[in-house]
Formats: sequence, structure tokens, C-alpha cells
Amino acid sequence: MFPGFTQDTVQFFMDLRFHNEVAWMHAHHDEYVAKVQQPFYQLIAELSPTMLKIDPDFELRPAKCLSRVNRDTRYSTDKSPYRDHHWIAFRLAGIDKYGQPFYWFEFGPDNLSWGVGIWGQERTVMNAFRLRLAHESEDILQLIGKLERRKIVASGASMPRLRIPPEVPEALHPLYRLKSIYFERLGIRYDWAFDDQLADRAARDFKALKPAYLLLKECAASIAQEAPEAPKRARLEDF
Repeated sequence: MFPGFTQDTVQFFMDLRFHNEVAWMHAHHDEYVAKVQQPFYQLIAELSPTMLKIDPDFELRPAKCLSRVNRDTRYSTDKSPYRDHHWIAFRLAGIDKYGQPFYWFEFGPDNLSWGVGIWGQERTVMNAFRLRLAHESEDILQLIGKLERRKIVASGASMPRLRIPPEVPEALHPLYRLKSIYFERLGIRYDWAFDDQLADRAARDFKALKPAYLLLKECAASIAQEAPEAPKRARLEDF
């Protein structure tokens, strides 16, 4: 059973934040593996049975699920070579991550969060999502209500001037205006990171989020079926 993270993980991230340079990381690589990588790998293993029940096609190899410690600095003014936090992403194996829903779990010195969402601002996928809001409003309202009772809310960048069809209920207007979407668990206490119940808490929310994940997956799949020859976009090596 995953016992929770320790202060050693947080301290390593803090030290890396202060000594964010190649020479320091090379000198402390074994410490990184023991204090950071291995605990995250243990959490992935603990969550994997739950993720397989949600979608048997998820990628579950730890090295594929865990974010890289190296940052891609080509398009950033911040040239720090390493991240001072990590996230886990559970997504379908063998496909481009852009426009695809994924579960995430993120932990670092300043943050503990988890949820499910779409990778990037994908207009075509969000248009498919808006059609579902218009034609399946009652089902989606029930889903949103169930998630909100678990303190899980939908967020994302919004288009406040977007015209909304009259058949979309007012309660769904904020969702309709989103140009990106993710469902995030609110009220997570940072001290849960060091609790042996951490994996269970995340797993329960992940299971509750399955209908939202499947809805987003169906929206992404409908676009792929309509345009199977669409060119792939350039990929940034975020993982």
C-alpha cells in the first residue's frame, strides 16, 4: 500500500528549486530517484487497478505516466532546466495526447491536485462537447450535480461573448462558454499528501469522474472519426 509522500520528497523539490542547474542534478540523481521518482511510481502502481476499471486502454507504465523532471525550455523565457514538482497523467496508450481526455494527479511544494480534463484548447472537441450540452442537457445537469456534491467542479478558459442556443439551460451556460475544460476536486488539504489514505481519496474521486471522462472521450472520438486524415500538430515534449 502506498504510505503517502514524505517530507523528503518536498525537501528535494525545494532544494532543486534553489539549485536548478545541471551539475547539481547530476550530483543528486540517485537521491532524486529514491525520494521523488520511486514514491510517484508507487502511487501509480497503487492507482493502476482503479484506472484499468475506468478504461482498460490506459497507459499505466510508470515512466510513461510520470512527467519528466527535465523542462522543455525552447519556447519559454524561463530557462530553468528542471521542474520543482511532478504530475501523473493517465491517458490512452499509443495516441497523440492533444485533444484527448486524461486524469491527472499533481504534487509539489506548493500544490496537491487531481481531476480529469482535455489536453489543450481543442476547438473541434469543445464544439462536440457543446452539442452534447444542447442535446443531452438533463443527463449532463445530473452529472454536474453529482460531481458538485463531491466538491468536483468544471473549469477552464472561457469565451464570455459566445452566443448560446436557447435550448441550452441557463445552468449549463458557463460550461457552454468554455474553450478548454477540466474537472478538478476542490477542498484538497495539502497534508493529505503525507497520509496513507491519499491513494484511496484520489481513487474514489477518479471513479466518480468516470462519466465525465467518458463524455470527453466520446467527444474526442467523434472528431477523430469525422476527420481521420487530419494532420497531426507539432508536439512539444512535455513528458
